[in-house]
Amino acid sequence: MKRRSEFDLMDRSMPHPMTRRARRAITTMAAVAAIATTLAGCSAAGEAAPGSTADGTAAAEIAQPAGYETVPAPGPAIDVSTLAGATVYWIPITSQAPVFSIEQAAATEAFAAAGVKLQLCDGEANPASVAKCTTQAVSAGAAGIIATSIPPEFAQQSFGAAVTAGVPVLFVNTKDATTPTEWGDLAAALPANFTVQAKVNTDLIIADSKKAAHVLVIGVTDSSVTTSVYESITAQYASDCPDCVVSSVEVGSTTLSNLSSQVSAALVKDPAISYVQVEFDSFAAPVVQAIRQLNKSSSIKVVSMLGQLDGMKRIADGSGFADTTYSLAALGWNEADVMLRMMLGVDPAIDGHKTPIKTYTSANISSADLTEAAWKSGEWSSDDDFRSMYTMLWGAS
Repeated sequence: MKRRSEFDLMDRSMPHPMTRRARRAITTMAAVAAIATTLAGCSAAGEAAPGSTADGTAAAEIAQPAGYETVPAPGPAIDVSTLAGATVYWIPITSQAPVFSIEQAAATEAFAAAGVKLQLCDGEANPASVAKCTTQAVSAGAAGIIATSIPPEFAQQSFGAAVTAGVPVLFVNTKDATTPTEWGDLAAALPANFTVQAKVNTDLIIADSKKAAHVLVIGVTDSSVTTSVYESITAQYASDCPDCVVSSVEVGSTTLSNLSSQVSAALVKDPAISYVQVEFDSFAAPVVQAIRQLNKSSSIKVVSMLGQLDGMKRIADGSGFADTTYSLAALGWNEADVMLRMMLGVDPAIDGHKTPIKTYTSANISSADLTEAAWKSGEWSSDDDFRSMYTMLWGAS
């Protein structure tokens, strides 16, 4: 990989008089804010991203990762009958993002099948609000707590108090499966599969360019989850495409308004750029704006992931190149299964839970029903009946 330029939006060289604890707290808050911004879908619905799909790589040629086509049974059958009437608190980083509404609806449906109630408590992208929700859950006698897109350190004291009170806590869409060791089996983390999606997209660009891409990578750097995705993308180009020329723009939750101008600067600096790899669909709008302003809509292909409705529509109208989707519905059922196992005191089988992904280009987008209902159902990523699979696995069918 030939790195031509890198646009770093954060000045890491300047010292700051804050204490280490203060810096850690602010970093954690910024990281979670970035996740909230990322998943909130800040690109306008229906706004097209540029990039011709003509002569593009056919969907049949896209190497999809093994094990992510369906939702497998993650572990042995469990009897959930003793959990009937229990309540699980569900704390998203924010309830304002459409993706969390879809995930919540799926989790609510899953828990209802097991006779368990799901109680929403909005984290409001604020440690104090998350702590309040956690305390409320313990006081209300909750049988479990799910914190989605919230890392353990965001409200570690309150999460620790819940664990001490005997309430299992599950963290969803984390960087990895680690939780504080002192919390033992009462805490677990279900990692995001974002790096898997990113690899599919990087493979696609390398193949489509015949290993000679000039690509601009939009990396989100102020979250441990998003940074790991960004680093995996650049590392793959370095190892798999030494002749690719890779430029990058780094963006954070507090610098999103600068993204369009940063993209413009990168495209001017390297006029040969013909691909922009956007880490998430929700960052596409500023990229689109920059490309249009430079009249490069016909020469740059935009590749993204998460499979939001607006991203899929860009593929359908011929203005987007590729979007790798993942099933929020399957994620909701997966996290319900993990929590039910934790509530029963058995192995949560973290590694056995897979959230399906699927890449769409002009070659297969016609097979997708581009409606909000279809997005919510999870059918874009998998057509298997994971709902029936889980209810049978729980003895709840």
